[in-house]
Amino acid sequence: MTNTLTLPEAPFVGLRDYLMCLAADEDKTPVEELGGMSDGALSAYWHGYVEAARSGYTGQELHIAAFGNSLFAPMAVCAETSDVRAALARSFQ
Repeated sequence: MTNTLTLPEAPFVGLRDYLMCLAADEDKTPVEELGGMSDGALSAYWHGYVEAARSGYTGQELHIAAFGNSLFAPMAVCAETSDVRAALARSFQ
């Protein structure tokens, strides 16, 4: 039996864009950037993007709000982190 988690599109695309920008700034590939990010950091960023998207932010405002929200993310790694990491890795291939 396969369990498929459907990730919300706006936070996923926002986080993906953010990782691509980080990678470009550091002359890395997005896969390298993702691989170097801890589960805790990824979880915090994911939380930030989900909360920002729920608030209706789009475009640059989404990224700004997501960063702010990630600073106040719960300290525990969310249950979706491994699924988010896997989906991001697939999207970079």
